[in-house]
Amino acid sequence: MSNKKLTYGEIWKTLRAIDTTKIQYQKSGLDYIGWADAWACLMDNYPESTYEFPSPTFYFDTEDKKTCKVNCKVTIGDLSREFSLPVMTSMMPMKSIVNPTSRDITDAEARCLVKVLAMFGLGLHLWEKGKTKNDSKTMPKVTDFGGF
Repeated sequence: MSNKKLTYGEIWKTLRAIDTTKIQYQKSGLDYIGWADAWACLMDNYPESTYEFPSPTFYFDTEDKKTCKVNCKVTIGDLSREFSLPVMTSMMPMKSIVNPTSRDITDAEARCLVKVLAMFGLGLHLWEKGKTKNDSKTMPKVTDFGGF
C-alpha cells in the first residue's frame, strides 16, 4: 500500500471520468443523480470517505416565517469540500420553503451531499451550462487545486 497522499487533482480526474448516465434520473426536465448512487460511486473509489451535516442555518422574517439552508462537508482522506444549499421546492421554479419540515431539511441535505460530490468532480457536468457527459470538447487540464 502506498503512503502517497491524495490530491484534489487526482480525485477530480478519477470522479470526473465516471460515466454517470446509468445512474441519472430526470424530474421536471432536469437530470440529476440520487444521493445513494452518488455515494456508492464515491465509496467504490474512495471507501475512506466521510460526510457530515452541520446544523442548518435558519432565517426569520418579520412575520415569524422561517427559511433555512443546509450545509454538507465531505472528506476524502485529508481533503475536504463544503457546500450549502437552501431548503427549497424540487419543482420548477425552485423557491425557498417557508417553515420547512424535518423531511424538507433532510431532502435538502441529500441534494447538498450530491452537490459537494460534484465539487470533487462526480457528475459536475449536470450543472455545467451547455455541457453533457458526451461532449467532445476537451476539459481544461487540472494539475491540482485545493478547497475553497
